[in-house]
Amino acid sequence: MTDEGSPEDIEFEFDTELPPLVPPGDHYVVAFVRAEQKWLWAKRLKLFMHFKIVSPAEYAGLSLFLGANVAPNGKWGIGFKFYRLWALAAGCRPKRKDRLSTSIFRGKYFRARVKTIEVSSKNTKRALGAKYSIVDELLAIEAGG
Repeated sequence: MTDEGSPEDIEFEFDTELPPLVPPGDHYVVAFVRAEQKWLWAKRLKLFMHFKIVSPAEYAGLSLFLGANVAPNGKWGIGFKFYRLWALAAGCRPKRKDRLSTSIFRGKYFRARVKTIEVSSKNTKRALGAKYSIVDELLAIEAGG
């Protein structure tokens, strides 16, 4: 019931596909699907790599993403997450002037660490309905390497 003169409720259409929430752990096997770059907060370029869960079977087919910073001015170093992931997928260090392409992840299955995002970018706790899972790290090549 609304009082006379009070503002009406506002409704928003919700058509966003939410990332899944699965139990955290180091036992997931994932396959690379695609990659994209996005500017966050108009100051940081991020790489988002999307993976499908292959195993365990109860979560097979669910898509999770892994986020990594893109090196400013193309100055990649050993400390960058994407550099580490690329070296794992390639099985070697890049040679000088190599192109660090996401194509190196295609056709491979990786054992991955999955974690739950439980706080916001402002370090506030998320409600259960706002928590989601991401691929935190690729740990090993399981097949296709």
